[in-house]
Amino acid sequence: MVEAGDRWEEESEIAKVYLNNMGAVYGSEKTWGDFRAGVFEAALQNTNVVVQPRQSNTWGALSLDHVYEFMGGLNLTVRQVTGEDPDAYFNDLRNHYNVRIQDLRSAIGVESRSTLFNPTYIKEQMKGGVASASNFTELIRNTYGWNVMKPTAIDNEMWDQIYDVYVKDNLNLGVRNFFEQQSPAALQEMTAIMIETARKGYWQGTEQQLQDIAELHSELVNKYDAACTGFTCDNAKLKNFISEKLTQDNASQYRSQVDRARDVNISEGGDGVVLKKEQLNQTDSKKSGLGLKTALTVFVVAAVLMALVFVLKRRRTNE
Repeated sequence: MVEAGDRWEEESEIAKVYLNNMGAVYGSEKTWGDFRAGVFEAALQNTNVVVQPRQSNTWGALSLDHVYEFMGGLNLTVRQVTGEDPDAYFNDLRNHYNVRIQDLRSAIGVESRSTLFNPTYIKEQMKGGVASASNFTELIRNTYGWNVMKPTAIDNEMWDQIYDVYVKDNLNLGVRNFFEQQSPAALQEMTAIMIETARKGYWQGTEQQLQDIAELHSELVNKYDAACTGFTCDNAKLKNFISEKLTQDNASQYRSQVDRARDVNISEGGDGVVLKKEQLNQTDSKKSGLGLKTALTVFVVAAVLMALVFVLKRRRTNE
């Protein structure tokens, strides 16, 4: 819902969905998993701090969307319920010899400087091809997510720097060439996210910045067709906002390309990513079935062997 920005106008709408989705009660067997309106909301009334344990270096606040979804969702909901924005911390347990508490804003700052804005990291990632292009998109998508869930954690300068590095290529890394060769869809998504952040009022980008991003986004759509990933096709308000930043001819061509791609996407059965996941799930189910048969066979063989061992021991005892 957070990423579908045209589905909500007020943060209270997100909080309502969070309370509904997370408001199940686990007590007696009779009420196990039942939703009880108002119970979770009441439990949050005196919350001042939201804490997330972190035990692994394989994920961070920006690299994994579940962090902004759950820790961030709780933060936003507490803000809506109590009227006060709670403090947010990581219990940083990655080094068991140096356990510490890390403020969310600091954690995001460290991660962004070591990934998004780190030329060494960017150059190494660019060697990874399509997968690396998607990783960049994920980082920026999750930055937007945090901007919604806890606006104080992401400042305006961070989006300015994202614009400088990924639109203006101020580090001279050939960023645009990389995305055009490996995944134009990833850069389409990144630019759409940036504009959506501005449209929703979380980033106060200048008119020149927004125009530059809109032109880059529409150019990629016109050149490579609209990828119809999350932000690119399904947000009508964003499409109109982008069109307003373009010349009349460019805006008309851009809208036409998006509409055509969206119609094709719908006629083919919806989001290709979802279809791919369904196919993977079917494959996993087949594998699970084969795995179960194998496990049962092993169990039966083991049982027979144990029975033989028992019989032989008993026979020896009798002898």
